[in-house]
Amino acid sequence: MCRKMGTLMLIEKAEFGKYCLAKVKLDSTSIQKLSSLPGFKKWIGRDLMFDPTGANLNRIQKYWPEAVWADDAKPILEKYVESLIEAEKTLSMKVDVLPANDDFKFKTKPFDHQRKAFYMSREKESFGLLMEQGTGKSKVIIDNAAYLYANDKINALVVIAPNGVHRNWLSKELPVHMPDWCPYEAIYYRSGQNNIKSHRDKFNAVIGAENCLKVFSFNVEAFVSNIAVFYMMKILTCHNVMLVVDESSRIKRPGAKRTKIITKFSKNAKYRRILTGTPVTKGPEDVYSQFKFLDPNILGYDSFYSFKARYCIMGGFENREVVSYQNIDELTKNIEGHSFRVLKKDCLDLPDKIYQRYYVDLSPEQLKLYKSMKKEFVAELEGETLAAPEAITRFLRLQQITCNWFPTENGVEMINSVNPRLTALMNILGEIQSKVIIWARFKADLKAIEGALGDLAVSYHGEVSTDDREIAVDRFQNDPKIRYFIGQPQSGGIGLTLTAADYAIYYSNSFDLETRLQSEDRCHRIGTTKNVTYIDIEAKGTIDSKIITALRNKKNLADAITKDPRSMFLEEGKKDE
Repeated sequence: MCRKMGTLMLIEKAEFGKYCLAKVKLDSTSIQKLSSLPGFKKWIGRDLMFDPTGANLNRIQKYWPEAVWADDAKPILEKYVESLIEAEKTLSMKVDVLPANDDFKFKTKPFDHQRKAFYMSREKESFGLLMEQGTGKSKVIIDNAAYLYANDKINALVVIAPNGVHRNWLSKELPVHMPDWCPYEAIYYRSGQNNIKSHRDKFNAVIGAENCLKVFSFNVEAFVSNIAVFYMMKILTCHNVMLVVDESSRIKRPGAKRTKIITKFSKNAKYRRILTGTPVTKGPEDVYSQFKFLDPNILGYDSFYSFKARYCIMGGFENREVVSYQNIDELTKNIEGHSFRVLKKDCLDLPDKIYQRYYVDLSPEQLKLYKSMKKEFVAELEGETLAAPEAITRFLRLQQITCNWFPTENGVEMINSVNPRLTALMNILGEIQSKVIIWARFKADLKAIEGALGDLAVSYHGEVSTDDREIAVDRFQNDPKIRYFIGQPQSGGIGLTLTAADYAIYYSNSFDLETRLQSEDRCHRIGTTKNVTYIDIEAKGTIDSKIITALRNKKNLADAITKDPRSMFLEEGKKDE
């Protein structure tokens, strides 16, 4: 039990946009406690300006439970108390028995975990569906939107998703899962098309539609355009909106322009949702921006620096590097009260994932070039002239050599007329009778594979138009003549359903762990009936080995390179000399 430490009156100071803490007969201990409040604070005379975040409100309730709240300051306390009650309800529902009979008419029967997520989230203003890829979180959102529409809570659903995925919401998810009793009009934002009058007219027609749920989808990359921002704000100001960020890890960087813009949108949305199967790939700091989008009070910190001070232990050069973490149980509890987490292994009886490596030898020309370039890079490191971004570029060059090519001033130059890696791919495919996904990182790889497979394959990557990408997915899933799906994980590894395949071959890998996990789950999700085999083509004793081993061990190699490029190169150099 904390003793009373003085009398406080909390009043609103609108001109500062903060709440002012007016001190009355506070002792030195009280002043010390006030000074420890996280986030923005400023002493003005004997008054303290501070952030009205959950963390600060919690401390005030703890140390000054008898504080007097002025009328204009009471709403923020009431909202905070309400959020605590809602969080407790959510936590209790995780163990409580769900309703025996549904009061909602689903179009498609939900799995048990989808049903639970629906009932936990449907009334919440802010909620995170932290559901692993392939567990059907899109269905939960559509059911939630229909429920809120039927109860006159919203009249618009807005989804922000990765490019291409935003179209899938309209073409794949809505027709399958939106209840027949819920009328809707839908349109997706087409970058570069909004100067065309016909598209503007269609967009405005949906905005003005009556007696239906209006559904809009934007690709997350669109908000570099002022036009996209204009349309989003028009929707938010005209309608009661449920705003959804699909693959919300795309807004995990607090300082990114995209993150700041989308977080501002959230302030105008009546209901907010985040969807991701990988809320954390680096560390707890990944969750800050995602949950700030939902509601800053969930985590209790309106400042990323204050958040890091609470949960991260800093060290390294000038104390700028996160070296460890603290108070994780507290953070987990805060998140649990506002989210639902589920993994495939806990909710779906899916077949196994099987991992294999297919080894390929470098040609004498490749090996000579590889060793020469590696020696040059190690020398640069020893001279301490190589920064982390440059180190990543050097890794890419080594990886490109293992794929039988490297860039020059005049474009791409092949090392051998016969590519050992492409030969290995064709040997693998010759032993597989079913459909196969082939993932490749580089454009030169994609072109080589496309040339080898011809009409048996469809492609999905940055040089394929948006319309043709959608056609490619449909043909791979449904056309027996199409055996292969050639994709780039960076563009095709998110949001697609490719359950026609039970083999996925990684011709070349990205360094990014999230990209790898997302791409794996394109064919290992609801609808998968057979074991899925993942084959990594590896030039043994090269950078391939390091990349594949790191990804298999759930490590983000890009982070490791950034942290210490010197040790990474020296270690790689020692292994294959």
